[in-house]
Amino acid sequence: MVTRRCFLRYFRFSVFFILIYTGLCFIFFKTSLLYQDENIDLDGPEMHHWLVAPYPYPYEFLMNPHEKCQGRTPFLVLLVVAESHDVDSRMTIRETWGNESNYGEVDVVTVFLVGLSPNETSNVQKMLEEENSIYGDIVQQDFMDTYYNLTIKILMGMEWIAKYCSNTGYVMKIDSDMFLNVDYLVHKVLHPSKPICADYSTGLIVENTKPIRDKTSKWYVSKKIYPNDTYPPYFSGPGYVFSAELAQRIYNVAQVISIIPFEDCFFGICLYHLKIQPYAPPTDAFNGHWIDYDRCQYNKLATVHHYTNDKLREVWKDFWSLKKSGCPDDGIFDWIAIFLKGLLKLF
Repeated sequence: MVTRRCFLRYFRFSVFFILIYTGLCFIFFKTSLLYQDENIDLDGPEMHHWLVAPYPYPYEFLMNPHEKCQGRTPFLVLLVVAESHDVDSRMTIRETWGNESNYGEVDVVTVFLVGLSPNETSNVQKMLEEENSIYGDIVQQDFMDTYYNLTIKILMGMEWIAKYCSNTGYVMKIDSDMFLNVDYLVHKVLHPSKPICADYSTGLIVENTKPIRDKTSKWYVSKKIYPNDTYPPYFSGPGYVFSAELAQRIYNVAQVISIIPFEDCFFGICLYHLKIQPYAPPTDAFNGHWIDYDRCQYNKLATVHHYTNDKLREVWKDFWSLKKSGCPDDGIFDWIAIFLKGLLKLF
């Protein structure tokens, strides 16, 4: 009898424990995967990526080089998007167009935006901390560094600008696989001698793009998240520029509208909500595709896409020699160069 009572007591305790454990696991699972129903579509590809993070959410800065803008008034801040594990890309950029010492006449700041690595998290984090202790140029919050969290990464950059570098004039979001001609961007697009334009943004404008409703697509967006049939005009994602004041306003509006994972489209949605029209850049200043390297042609554009680290180092070495040798000005020399190139193609 005593044995039976002990068994029943043990059985009830075991069932109770299993129910409590199952309930806690269910709550944790639902919270970890879904976060916020209004921001994640249950049928979309987002649900195949358990690392999709909620927004808005009080993410904490794990690395914050807030001193970068103290005691100075930068004209331009480069927010470089790089994967947390990609040390080589960050080093390449530090040695090429991201080298702040290149631009003595204009104050330029370079920082790298990263999240938490979804793979080998502790090892990558330790590597990032060591890297940041040397260079002090990494901005990181505690969200997972995944493709579908790219919008959150860009908003982190805008939050950092708003809180720690609001005294800058302009900001550029740029991917790590880009060639950037900072001199052209500064002097031919932004013009340091002119007053800062508060609602300014520019880049390669994309118009009349429709949201993809195919649930099997990587770029699927449900009508629940974005009901309109077309996106507002936006800038091609690899690189675009906006004022620091506009960064603050976009960060603010992002707290009250549903975000989508595609940061370039989302930037356009924010401009639409703010009733701000994008500015058209000088012809061919921003390129969303590859252009074969030509020193003098590259001297007349801001960006070129699809650069490997080795290729960027190789090209930059030659391009930077422009400082000494220069290129012909627009006019008769350019026409001669064009004529000779055309002539060579005939043979």
